[in-house]
Amino acid sequence: GFGGAEKHVVTLVNRLDSTRFKVSLAYLKDENQLLPELDQTRLDGRVFCCNVSSKIDLPAVRRLAHHIRDDAVDIVVCTNTYSLLYGWLARIVAGRSPRLVEVFHTTEFGSIKEKLHMLFYRPLFWVSDTLVYVCENQKKYWRSRALRARKDTVIHNGIDIDRFTDRYTLDEKNSVRMSYGFGADDYVVGLCALLRPEKAHGDLLRAIACLRTTNMSVKCLFIGDGPERAKIEAAIENMGLAPHVGITGLMADVRQTIAACDVMALVSHHVETFSIAALEAMALGKPMVMTEIGGASEQIIDGENGYLYERGDIGALAVALARLMETTKRDQMGDHARSTVARQFSVATMVDAYDRLFVRLAESHV
Repeated sequence: GFGGAEKHVVTLVNRLDSTRFKVSLAYLKDENQLLPELDQTRLDGRVFCCNVSSKIDLPAVRRLAHHIRDDAVDIVVCTNTYSLLYGWLARIVAGRSPRLVEVFHTTEFGSIKEKLHMLFYRPLFWVSDTLVYVCENQKKYWRSRALRARKDTVIHNGIDIDRFTDRYTLDEKNSVRMSYGFGADDYVVGLCALLRPEKAHGDLLRAIACLRTTNMSVKCLFIGDGPERAKIEAAIENMGLAPHVGITGLMADVRQTIAACDVMALVSHHVETFSIAALEAMALGKPMVMTEIGGASEQIIDGENGYLYERGDIGALAVALARLMETTKRDQMGDHARSTVARQFSVATMVDAYDRLFVRLAESHV
C-alpha cells in the first residue's frame, strides 16, 4: 500500500508552479495505484516506470539516466533512501550533474536490517545538494546522529484544507456508523493506517477494552487494510470486542469515514515522522491522540488540539481517550485541530517552500 511519502510526491507533481517547472515523474517499480491521482496535463506524457526488478537494476539506472540526459533535467528529487540510490547512480551514468534533492520521511528505523541499510545509504546523503526534512524533530534526531548533506532544510508536510473539510450531514455520518453496527450516540475512536506491525493497532484495542470495563459506550474503527488484518481480527475476537470494533478494508476515499468518528488516534511505535494522516484528520475537525514520536509534538499542542502520550503506555492512551468523551470539549479541540492545520500545514505553504527551494537550486546550477 501507499503511505504519506507517496502522496507527498503526487501533491508536488500536481501543484508545483507549471510556469516555472517542467515536471517529470519516474517511479521505480511497477506499482501504479497512485497514477490516476496525477494531473496528466502537467506531465504531458513525462511519466514512466523504471521497472526495477532487483536491488540494483542497471538497465533501470540507464533508463533513468537517458531521461536525465535527453530532457536536460536540472533537479532530481528523490523520496527516501532507495530512490536516492537510483538518482545518484543515474546522475553518474547520464554524464550530467543535476542538483540532487533528497526528501527524507523517516525518523527511527524499527528493525536491525533497516538500521544496517541506513549505514549503506549514509554516504549518498553527503553527495546530496539538499536534504529536506519534513519536521524539526526529525532534523534534530538525524543531526545528532551525524547525518549530513551539503545543505539541509525543513519543509513541513502540508495538505489540501479545502479537500479535507467536513461537509457531511449528520445522516451521512450516521449511515457510516450504522454500517459497522455503531449507534449515533456511541463514542467512536478511529485509526486510519495500513494494518502493519509498526502501527500497533493492538495498543488501541487494549485501551478500548480497558475503557469498556468502565461501562463506556466506546467503539473503534480501523480505517484501512494490510498484512496484519487476520492477526488483528483474531485479537478482536479473543478480547470479546467483535461487536465494538470495525475494519473498513482498503478505501479510495477515507474522508466521510473519518468524519463519522468522534476522535482519531495514531498509536504507532515508530515510522511516523510527520503524519499526513494526522493532518487530514485534524483538518476534518478531529482531535488527535498520538504517540509522542517523530514530529507529533509539532502537530499536537497537548490538551489544546489533542493529546500526546508515551508509546506503548496503554493506561495513558485510555486516559486521553476518556478525556475526549465530553462532547463540548471534543468539539472545541477539534476546531483547534483544524485551525492548526489551516494556519501552519496547508499544501499551499508547503508547495511554496518547495517552489522557492527548486528555483534557488536551478539558479545556482546555471
